[in-house]
Amino acid sequence: MFSFRHEWSNSGITYTFTGLETLTVPPDRVKTVAFTRAGKILLVTNSVWSPQCWLPGGGVEDGETPEEALARELVEEANATLHQRVKIGAQRIDESTGKTWYETFYWSRVTVAQSFAPQTEVTERHLVTPDAFLDRLFWGRLDPKAPILLQRAQDVERRFSGL
Repeated sequence: MFSFRHEWSNSGITYTFTGLETLTVPPDRVKTVAFTRAGKILLVTNSVWSPQCWLPGGGVEDGETPEEALARELVEEANATLHQRVKIGAQRIDESTGKTWYETFYWSRVTVAQSFAPQTEVTERHLVTPDAFLDRLFWGRLDPKAPILLQRAQDVERRFSGL
């Protein structure tokens, strides 16, 4: 089960993250644990803000499916092409301000282009081993969903890579 509840405070706002197996509403955002054929996981960052990394992904725009948003965000943030994807969980985020939004998480298989010219808030992309994932992901050791996402993504990765 994708079951967790986690709180995080930033700039006077408390965010409550609640794990959901599936969504009954369209997600506002999508994120992915993106694997390359070589078994590395793609993370992105803005080195001006912090050396810590986050999952590629972003908002679902009007008229766009979550899968289209995921493909677009991978190109925009990392010059990566989406080949396969599998939903691995979802979460509801409640702000102490009263705002609520939903995110869907995916495992994905990507190809990362050789060239990379930052076009968004992302300034760097990193390929990390699954063993380094929780340490490189800025919330990897702080949020109970990180090891769950990693385990689910590795399970799908083994299924698709034949390991």
